[in-house]
This record gives sequence, structure tokens and C-alpha cells, in this order.
Amino acid sequence: MSGFKEYYFASTPADDLTIQFESLTLPDGTDTPVLHHLPPDDAHHSPPVLYVHGIESHPGWFIASSQALARAGSEVFQITRRGSGTSTAPRGHAHSYKQLLDDTDAAVKYVVEKTGEEKIALLGVSWGGKLITAYAIKNVRHIRSLTLITPGLKAKVDLPPIKKLIILLAWCYHRQKYFDLPLEDVSLFTDNPEMQQYLRNDPYRLHRATAGFLFASAMLDRLITHAPQRSINIPISLILAQQDKIIDNTATFDILEKIAGRTIQLFWFNSAHTIEFNPDKQPFHQALCKAVRQGGSLDENNNE
Repeated sequence: MSGFKEYYFASTPADDLTIQFESLTLPDGTDTPVLHHLPPDDAHHSPPVLYVHGIESHPGWFIASSQALARAGSEVFQITRRGSGTSTAPRGHAHSYKQLLDDTDAAVKYVVEKTGEEKIALLGVSWGGKLITAYAIKNVRHIRSLTLITPGLKAKVDLPPIKKLIILLAWCYHRQKYFDLPLEDVSLFTDNPEMQQYLRNDPYRLHRATAGFLFASAMLDRLITHAPQRSINIPISLILAQQDKIIDNTATFDILEKIAGRTIQLFWFNSAHTIEFNPDKQPFHQALCKAVRQGGSLDENNNE
């Protein structure tokens, strides 16, 4: 296990907190890993959190913030998306956007069953923020709040139109054909040299995805874009990076404002896309814990 941690975890988990390695059975029978972070016995109770990672990442990138949330009193469940990280499902593949939403629903119900809480906090970073936003449009029964960290609702970095056409043709005839993701440059994620090196060496980072997955991702975009106004009526916290080279911050806020109104708690950080990788993590962790604890109070003037 020590070798696994050395290469999988972006930061060393705190010794005083427990991480349980669990497995979730997805609707198609595939098992996927879950990291379950347990809070200290004397911690103030906070809502349980389902933490959803991004397109190239895996739970190991976000151990530090998961531990911070646990220390603040939340049970944190880091779900591994099918085909990413140490998942045994076909690498970088999903059959459809409905399969991804069904997987998310299974994860939500897993956390509800494990914790006995009827409502939980959903937290998504980058592409994972897009996934949980699409899920919340369809189903908010068990969701207390959404916390979106640099969510992939509108990207600056995208595939060229001709590549999209090729992917569409592949989706029609060969859904498991692989394509490179347009995020190879590690400086897109972070300015921190140490974490840039971690990303270069990370054997679990996803570099390619299938036509099936990429088409499913585009369908999630469509679902969000065409969602009715005020279709999400739960509190939302939005955490953005001012130096983000991957996400269009203005367009992202506009999309959320349309589907959620102005019930958005907004935090800004002078950071590249993956705020988790900043050398000083404390301000980010404080904002994250506040977002989960308050469930998105109506405050749009938070500056960290």
C-alpha cells in the first residue's frame, strides 16, 4: 500500500484521520473504488460529502481537501469515476451520459445509506463539477447543496471542430476509439513546480478518452445549456481561480446564474485551475469547509 500511496496521493494523508478503502458497485455491475474519510470523534458534525473529481484526475489529487473537510466534521466519500484512477472499468470510456448520471445516482445513494443522512453535500471539481450540475438538474432529492470548484461548464481549452466531427463519426461506428485529451500541458493545471512534476509522473492520470465518453460529455453540456431557468433550487457555492487557463469564469457564472438564479456563494482565488495544488492550501480549505457547512448562503462577495 505504501507504493500505491506514493504515486496515487498528491499529498500525504494526515496520520490522525482514517481513510477507508471501499468499493461501490455501479448499476452495470462494475465495481469502482471509493475513498471514505472519517472525521475525528470530537469533530463538530457537518454534512456528509460526495466528492467528484475531474476528467484527467482521480481521488488522489484531492486528498488534502478531503482530509480538511473530514477534520471539519464531514464524512467524505471520494468516488472514482468509471475508467479513471484505479478503476478496473475500460480506461477513459463511458457508454453514454445517462450511464454517467446513473453512476452518480448510485454514488449518492451509497453515501446516503452509509451515513444515514437523507441529504448530502455534492462537491465537484472541474469536469466533475459539470457532472454533478447535470445530475442536480435531474434529481435533487438527496442533495443539500452543490459546491463547484472551477467547474467545467464552459471551457477555454477545447477540441477543434474537425476533431469533434471525427469523434462524432467514431461515436456512430466505433465508440471505443480513443482520442487525446487537450490538457497535456501541466501548466494549465498549476503554477506550482512540485505539483507540475507530480502530474508529469502520475501513472493514474487520464490522457485519452473514447468517443463514447467524449460524446457523453458533450451531451452533459447540452443538458446544462438547455436546462430551464431556475431548474436548480438548492444552495450553490462556486469557487473560481482568477488565473484559470482551462475554464471561462464569466461564462461559467452566467450559466449557473441562469439555472440557479442568484443564490450563489462565490469565492475567488488568485490561482491556476487546480487550486488544490497551491503551496498554501489553508485559505482554499477554509472556503471549502465554509461552503459545505453553510450550504451556499446568499453571499456573492467572498474574496479569499
